[in-house]
Amino acid sequence: MASNNKGFTLVEVMIGMAIFVIGYLAVASMQMVAIKGDANARKTTEAATLAADRIERLMVLPYENLDVGGSATDGAYEVSWQIDPDAMLSNTKTITVKVAWDHGGPKEFEATYVKTANQ
Repeated sequence: MASNNKGFTLVEVMIGMAIFVIGYLAVASMQMVAIKGDANARKTTEAATLAADRIERLMVLPYENLDVGGSATDGAYEVSWQIDPDAMLSNTKTITVKVAWDHGGPKEFEATYVKTANQ
């Protein structure tokens, strides 16, 4: 046999392929985690937008008309709100909006705003 053979042996090729496959599986796993994280972030952003929208709708109502809570369904989201009169200070009402959804388990977003009699 010549001592200056050039090329790879079958064992070297198999080891190289095994290293490549392990690296590829690690990248694929990270991609799946990133996709799930992106979906959770999108759902949370949608919930925050729905809560902000409901607070804006309630804030334009006259102070005297803010006396009851309620709930509504918007697609996969359940939006509920509660009005607490004089909860923090006199002549104020606390508006609490909760948005609930199910995405890999129950999730909830909550936003609170205080409306004064002068607003």
